[in-house]
Amino acid sequence: MEQPFVLPETAAVLAGIAEQGGPHLADMSAADMRATYLQMGALFDTPPEASVRWKDLAGAGCTLRAYFPGEAAAGPVILYMHGGGWVIGDLETHHPVCTTIAAITGLRVVAVDYRMGPEAPFPAGHDDCVAAARFVLGSPAELEAPVTGLGTAGDSAGGNLALHVATVLGSEAVKAQLLIYPWLDCTAPDRGSYKAFGEGFILDARLLARFAADYLPGDGMAAGPEASPLLHPLPADLPATVILTAGLDPLRDQGRAMAARMAEAGMAVHFNEAKGLIHGLATMRAAFPTADSILRRTIADFADLLNG
Repeated sequence: MEQPFVLPETAAVLAGIAEQGGPHLADMSAADMRATYLQMGALFDTPPEASVRWKDLAGAGCTLRAYFPGEAAAGPVILYMHGGGWVIGDLETHHPVCTTIAAITGLRVVAVDYRMGPEAPFPAGHDDCVAAARFVLGSPAELEAPVTGLGTAGDSAGGNLALHVATVLGSEAVKAQLLIYPWLDCTAPDRGSYKAFGEGFILDARLLARFAADYLPGDGMAAGPEASPLLHPLPADLPATVILTAGLDPLRDQGRAMAARMAEAGMAVHFNEAKGLIHGLATMRAAFPTADSILRRTIADFADLLNG
């Protein structure tokens, strides 16, 4: 069997984490998982962009965080949904990447602190993100200038949420979407990258199964169109899309498959793959310099679609 390509920076991080030992994330309580994930960001992520101003605001039933790369002006706003399997992650874990998106695109970004499992199972998070999108489209005063449309963006489970918002609102409201190693099939397929990288690359099959059990506890939820859009017909009214996958990611093939389906359907899609890197690269850029450059190029592609 051919050995996967692993960048030296990736190998060093994986070896360091293996040496630390300790319990598997999937065996922790949700609270302990969240604390550990926040600590990982402090160790592995870059500082936020100092030029970007931000503030928290209440909207549509959950807290939002708005980012301003300069003086607010009328235009589209990017709605960002954080990753973490709908169980972990928050506004703090994805604060640096949101500042980077604002700085590169020159657009306002609004991050959504949506409800998560196991305390608030499906469809709570999905509903919160749609409500947040509608709230933002209403040009609330806190955003300081009119909102002319949306870009949706998210990583992992957040990529699933970004696609869901675009599916519900359609291309008239959502001008473009950025899906960073999206989770698009929650049924644990026993093949391809899900099997090849299902152990030893931080995000693994055990952790994915735990996330699915916490957020999708009901019969049939994991296979439904919201949780597993890859298993269902492609929505006809999707905006132009940018997809970034990681070469050593159990979810890699899901992003590849979605990009292929969009291209076959004649949709505008830009596809990038971070070879030799793992799932989570968007929030581990201090440890992965290669990830930072790839992510910045991908965000620039997204900016071209929104600003075009």
